[in-house]
Amino acid sequence: MIQFPFWRLPKSMFTQTFLRRRNGGCRGKPPSFFISFRSTYSTTAVESPSFSTTLLSDYLSESLGFSREESTSIAARVTRYSSPTKPILVVDFLKQMGLDLTQIKACVSKYPKLLYFDVDKNLNPKLQCLQDLGFSGSGIADIVFKGGGFLDRGLDTNLKPNIALLKEVFGNNEDVSSVIKNYPALLRTSSQVLYDNVSYFQKLGFSNQRIKWFMARRPMAFRFPLEWFKERAHMLENDFGICPNSTMFFYGMYAMTSASKSSMEKKFAVFRSFGWSDSEIVTMFQKQPFYFTLSEGNLRKKLDYFMNGLGCKMDFLSTRSVFTYSLEKRVMPRVAVLDILREKKLFVKTVCVYTLLCLTESKFEKQFLLPYKDLVPDLCESYMTRTIQ
Repeated sequence: MIQFPFWRLPKSMFTQTFLRRRNGGCRGKPPSFFISFRSTYSTTAVESPSFSTTLLSDYLSESLGFSREESTSIAARVTRYSSPTKPILVVDFLKQMGLDLTQIKACVSKYPKLLYFDVDKNLNPKLQCLQDLGFSGSGIADIVFKGGGFLDRGLDTNLKPNIALLKEVFGNNEDVSSVIKNYPALLRTSSQVLYDNVSYFQKLGFSNQRIKWFMARRPMAFRFPLEWFKERAHMLENDFGICPNSTMFFYGMYAMTSASKSSMEKKFAVFRSFGWSDSEIVTMFQKQPFYFTLSEGNLRKKLDYFMNGLGCKMDFLSTRSVFTYSLEKRVMPRVAVLDILREKKLFVKTVCVYTLLCLTESKFEKQFLLPYKDLVPDLCESYMTRTIQ
């Protein structure tokens, strides 16, 4: 544990020690804020909220480099706190944890309450948990900035149980750190909610590997109450006819958690606008639930390209995962290559578009680019340019 020997000093000694250190050990005149701090700190009177706000505003400006407008705004958001010393101790502690001034400013600006947490009882043990997972100063700063609310949660009742459960799911600190980095809000999620949701997935028969895959890609879903998952499982079984023992149930759950009910209805409307009936949409969902993870705009663009541009039929789109490929970086560049070769009568064989898309990059180059590099010199360059845009 990081120790601060000056915590145990009498108030007057702490003030003198702090002021000498802030002024490089000299006896010169300290900044105006610290004159106010010293005189205020020695009195037993309770500061008024307005005075405390002014005091903090001065400190933020003089020590952290905030503009007067910024410091006043931040101080106004924590008027219910009045300790004149905690902000100083917190900033000093964060520096010792490896955060630089820019990172501290960002965290304080986003989460002003940070300045008033007890270093010994709150910040040190909780941030130590992050250090144990491999996070350094910049990583800790990022988590506090994005999801500092975990500092309001109990250490033994929430933070440690959540980390322990994540370790159980992911199996190693590296993967746990990765999911926390991507979605720090997991740390402040109710430990009971997180446990209930993981347990429910296990009861559905999902393997630990699948739960890990799901949580890594959709961590925010695990913050919702258990009933939220149960409702979607009910919809899968009753509205889409996918039974829990089906291999597609897992992927259906993933798709259902990517959109709200209203969003699902809007995606249904997109399919209907291209002539799909509700029964055809349901049949498609049973085989290609990932289509519903796409945004409405992306879904509409791909339906237009495949149905109107390439003439693909509904049954083809329902049974082949063509929508999982990037339209701009894979589908259109490869189709363009095939069109050029056919136009020049260099390739006359019939090729299924799905087969064309499934080829690895090396196999596609071997079959459709390299054999024609002398006959169509700019073909490779044109293709490469389109795929990296």
